[in-house]
Amino acid sequence: MRGADLPLARVRRSSLLLLPLLCAGATVQAAAPVGYLQLPEPQRLTWPAQDWEGDQQPHTLSVIELNRGGFRYWGWYGLNHGRGIGLARSNDLVHWNKYEGNPLWLNARWPSVLKGADPAHSERLYFAITRDYDTPTSRIVLASSEDGMHLTELRDLVKPVTDERNQNPNLFHDPVTGRFFLTWYRGNDDNYFDIVSRSAESVQELDRAPDRLLMHSTATVAAPNLMYLPKGGAGGSGIYYLATEIYPNRYSETNKGVWQVKVFYADRADGEFMPVAGNPVQDGERACLFQHVFEKTFYGYQCRLDDATDIWNMEVLVVPLPDRAPDPKKPE
Repeated sequence: MRGADLPLARVRRSSLLLLPLLCAGATVQAAAPVGYLQLPEPQRLTWPAQDWEGDQQPHTLSVIELNRGGFRYWGWYGLNHGRGIGLARSNDLVHWNKYEGNPLWLNARWPSVLKGADPAHSERLYFAITRDYDTPTSRIVLASSEDGMHLTELRDLVKPVTDERNQNPNLFHDPVTGRFFLTWYRGNDDNYFDIVSRSAESVQELDRAPDRLLMHSTATVAAPNLMYLPKGGAGGSGIYYLATEIYPNRYSETNKGVWQVKVFYADRADGEFMPVAGNPVQDGERACLFQHVFEKTFYGYQCRLDDATDIWNMEVLVVPLPDRAPDPKKPE
């Protein structure tokens, strides 16, 4: 991001703190660079299309360990233009079987799932899902399910606002504070892009929690997804990674870029996120990275656009977690 597009809290704080230091002739040392996981070559997921998907393709995949119906892992996916969401299941997180009863919902996109969010109903699942995606007033709803196949819409998490998109929700349960977070993209898909956060003591309270602006940009930044690594920071401290999608010069006639994945880090789930060293961590028309950790291994699910066919394909990145903080990667 350009300087004008840094998180607002960082811009304001830097302006106030650096000015007296510079005037006094003090030396300001840059913070040590923070790296991200060393990602391998992505593996393409091979799962046949279902009739209901039509001319749309799976675009995101949110996964939990559930151990039901003969499958250890269950994942919920959304199609790229919001036709609907479906269920896929796996025993190895690489090979997936789509549920024959799909779609679970129509007019739905970008499901993000949490298990164990309700102490009184430990098996109940909660979902944040985009509704009315392909409109300028998309919104985010909260849903619950007892079996992962039949979802009940409970309420709006983020209500519709005229000429403002609210989409790309990410539900996150912070293992450090125990609080629940909703992070999403808000903007107009042209020159106004916000990454916004809410937190509450329960998922059911997120619709009433105050907004916190994590970053603002006039260039495309969206698709926020949080991950916490307890020993991923310097000195074995914990670190929060926020994955986003970016599209440099998206509307340029002469210097148009491609979809990329850019990752930020902070010491809190709604902290002052700064870019990791070596961004973008994924390039070549890749976007929508969902970060997961199972059995001390990172599984990242993302989509990649095939320019020749205009079709999105799902990919997975598999990385054993290092025992220490990742080494900073220099930009290529």
